[in-house]
Amino acid sequence: MEPIVPLISSSVSGPLGATHLPRLWLKILLHALGRLPEGYRHGEGGFDGMTIEGLGIDPDAFVAFIERERPSYLACEAWVRAHATKVDATSIAAHNERILTREKPADAAAEARRYIGLPDDSITRSIPLNDLDDWTLVHERLTAKDG
Repeated sequence: MEPIVPLISSSVSGPLGATHLPRLWLKILLHALGRLPEGYRHGEGGFDGMTIEGLGIDPDAFVAFIERERPSYLACEAWVRAHATKVDATSIAAHNERILTREKPADAAAEARRYIGLPDDSITRSIPLNDLDDWTLVHERLTAKDG
């Protein structure tokens, strides 16, 4: 089965209001199904780690829940509401601010801009660079010649 690029942006939130949580759910679910492309994090580091830490989620329990139950997004969010320790409005706002304003490290940003073909360094934030990276990969896969 063909890998599926997780096109949900880190800027997206569900009813709980926590950014990146829908993308994190999708990446872990895709990994559990053997469909996440190689090189994508799924529960550790980067925005995944920031979300798990920022919402007070037990990472092992969260990943195990998604892998075992393969929940819909709303069922995943219900699990987070029931098990996470930082889902109050203040904690979610702090988490969102951290995610939405994160600058990509200079070397990684330069590499991403080269890969996606950006002509200048006007974009430095992680989310738009990550989104463009995903879109570029999807385009490459959709337009690749069979070979």
